[in-house]
Amino acid sequence: MRRLICTAFAVSLSACANEVLNGPRVDPARPISASAAQGSAPTILRFPSEHPGPPYYALFERGFAPNDNGWVGIVFVRDPSCVPAGFNLLNFFDSPPTALACALTVEGEAWWHDVSVPPPFQIHERGVGAVPVYFVRWSELQVAIADDALTIGELEGLSSLLIGEASFLEHVVHNTNQPTNHGHETLVSRGRLEDGRSFEFRYNEKFLPETGEHVFPNVKIEFK
Repeated sequence: MRRLICTAFAVSLSACANEVLNGPRVDPARPISASAAQGSAPTILRFPSEHPGPPYYALFERGFAPNDNGWVGIVFVRDPSCVPAGFNLLNFFDSPPTALACALTVEGEAWWHDVSVPPPFQIHERGVGAVPVYFVRWSELQVAIADDALTIGELEGLSSLLIGEASFLEHVVHNTNQPTNHGHETLVSRGRLEDGRSFEFRYNEKFLPETGEHVFPNVKIEFK
């Protein structure tokens, strides 16, 4: 769970507050507006059909770099070829949110208690087609971000870079505005690298609001 995800969905979903929904806990025979749903069942907005989806490029930012066995995994939920050359990937969001103009590599749903009060309390994402996943050596990445900046060109220029495509990806975010101890998220993915090897990348993350830290109790990055 990222501490700024509230801001992200406030930007991307503000125009969707009055969308008509059909989905879990909503009677498809009696579609209701988002505003009418707020008092009872959760409001569910699907992306990209009902809103444009996450206004960021990758599951990566300052303090959020899941790593295992010396490797870091970076999932791109937007087409990496669309990332502006000068954008600092450590910032997660750009302003204005030009990521919204880039092709999504995932689809999913966001669950809201009240669409006028972000963030959504749950987000579910699934890969569509081949989801780009970049792997780089953690030691090399640490050197690259020592100046607190990392552009897409710098990332793609790292000598240890391995590029893969996930044929399966599921990502679930539980934010801190639901009855859990901490915000947390899980990701499970598998696919193939450009060199033909298979990969598995998964993690469990927990956000500590007391310190603003992301901790990763479990991360697995494996190449075969």
